[in-house]
Amino acid sequence: MRTIILERNRLVARRIARIWGATGLDPVCVEDPQDLPAALPEAALLAADVFDADVVRAALRERPELMGALFTAEPLDRALGLAALEPRIMHVFGRPSFEETPRDWELALVARRLGHTHGSLPFGAFLAWGYTGFKESVAGSAQLGATVANVHGFMARLGLPKRIGEMFGELAHELLMNAVYDAPVDGNGRARHAHDRKTAVVLHPEEAAMLRVGCDGVRLALQVTDPFGRLERSHVFAGLQRGLRGQMDTARGGAGLGLTVCANATIALVFDVVPGHKTEVTGVYDLDLNLREFRSQAKSLHFFAGAAGRGVT
Repeated sequence: MRTIILERNRLVARRIARIWGATGLDPVCVEDPQDLPAALPEAALLAADVFDADVVRAALRERPELMGALFTAEPLDRALGLAALEPRIMHVFGRPSFEETPRDWELALVARRLGHTHGSLPFGAFLAWGYTGFKESVAGSAQLGATVANVHGFMARLGLPKRIGEMFGELAHELLMNAVYDAPVDGNGRARHAHDRKTAVVLHPEEAAMLRVGCDGVRLALQVTDPFGRLERSHVFAGLQRGLRGQMDTARGGAGLGLTVCANATIALVFDVVPGHKTEVTGVYDLDLNLREFRSQAKSLHFFAGAAGRGVT
């Protein structure tokens, strides 16, 4: 998969290319936007800093087959605003500064998923080998409280700070509420329970959400999967942008608020959706960051849209 890296810092570009090349992509580094047209033929992905977002958008307009990705060292909302204007920008990589690459594991994971042709990556791909964790099926509202309590208990057993347990408890609750209340539909494709999040809900076993939580001592990951696949890219990018800017859409029940809760608990959010079959949301936290670093470091958002039986991105 030919991937163009438009990056003015040569050392940063080479490091990104080394990581992506090792995962099976075919990276090409370009320092000057004026040299971009010669590199674009046969390219499938163009990645650049948000500073060059207009260059990326112009290239996408000229090449309908091209996908886009952005790097940013800034708060996420600016990159989301730019990505919302171009639906083929599916990835925003946060990085500590303009002189540094995005997170190594994130570059590798996204590259592997882009080249993966048999569906989404396993949960273990978000963590180092040897991680510990648990999974739990949630088939109704009665299980929500106990499942969130199990998340808190897992954090406590690992000896993690209380604030991290609280953040990931909120993350688990929000994602499970979406999977239990918002995702299920009837035979006509209409939401069955989204109108009332206080009513009791019981799902058929095949409709149950699956929660996975894991930690390798450096990263903490939480994932919720439902079998409905109703989440759309526009809901994620536009909703999160509104939420981060404090612009709640009350006509949609406060759309963006839940996504903001998820973003505020993680350094990276990864959405993997097969329409009509699966919505999978994974949040990752870096345990090596102190609270100040966590709040100031640029965050990431990735959206993969797959077709049933394939990992089309």
